[in-house]
Amino acid sequence: MTKYSVVIFFTLTLMITLSCNSNKKEEKKDLRWDDIEIQTKTQKIVIFKESDTATFEQAIYKKVKRIRGNGYSTAYKLDTIEKKIFVMTESERDSIYKYTHQIITNPAFTDVMATCYAGYVLVKIRDRRTTLMCEYESVGEWSTVNNDTKKLYDLLKTKIDIAKQ
Repeated sequence: MTKYSVVIFFTLTLMITLSCNSNKKEEKKDLRWDDIEIQTKTQKIVIFKESDTATFEQAIYKKVKRIRGNGYSTAYKLDTIEKKIFVMTESERDSIYKYTHQIITNPAFTDVMATCYAGYVLVKIRDRRTTLMCEYESVGEWSTVNNDTKKLYDLLKTKIDIAKQ
């Protein structure tokens, strides 16, 4: 009887160990991505899964007066593109993935309508073969569309001066 008890004990231990390991593999399977791109009207952030640095680009425009008929009109011309690199930890990158994945797979269909097309964000998750994306236009402050856009904005705001519109 003791011999059978030992065999059953080891068999159960092996089954539990294998079961726990298979669950870990399933959790990691969902985290397949190479980079995440977040764009506002004048900014672009790219976060790489396998790098502790992310890139930030911001287009800076200047006002230009144009002569039209009997008067002047104001237009904007691209002046420079500001580029920065900032550091993100692995847990921050995983959180960014979680928020963007949620934004893309469960988009918020909002009835908010902002004038002058204010409030724009484009969120992309890419791996080698696939790109998933979600775009919000004319929503005022994109960070207030839903809870996930707020969390995404709040996390990025701790790292870089990202625009709300």
